[in-house]
Amino acid sequence: MFWKRKKASDIEIPGDQEDHRKAYRIRPRTDKPIALKIAGNTYYLVNISGNGCCFRSTRFKEGASVAGVLTIPKDDLVFPVSIRIISRQRDLCRCQFTKISAVAEEMIHAYVLEVQKKQIRKQ
Repeated sequence: MFWKRKKASDIEIPGDQEDHRKAYRIRPRTDKPIALKIAGNTYYLVNISGNGCCFRSTRFKEGASVAGVLTIPKDDLVFPVSIRIISRQRDLCRCQFTKISAVAEEMIHAYVLEVQKKQIRKQ
């Protein structure tokens, strides 16, 4: 009958269930890495989005909050950020930006969009 509720579909949308970021992320170019400097140590980002980043280190525990300085090679953009380690998988620290200026966040989004466009043009 038309008033009966339809059964749920078995179709599943593929995706990474561990992916908690809501923004598109990119891998920085190897010839122009993005550096995150924390307490005198420099870490190069594995990936970055407007909401967070990922880098390799065994020094930080899950849940830790740290302040640092992010350097994006395009136009030598340098700005302070605070991050929280959301999860660790071996030496990968997956982080969320907790304190970042609106201008810095906008610059990251612009950088990500620019790199994404270049990647699409190469395909």
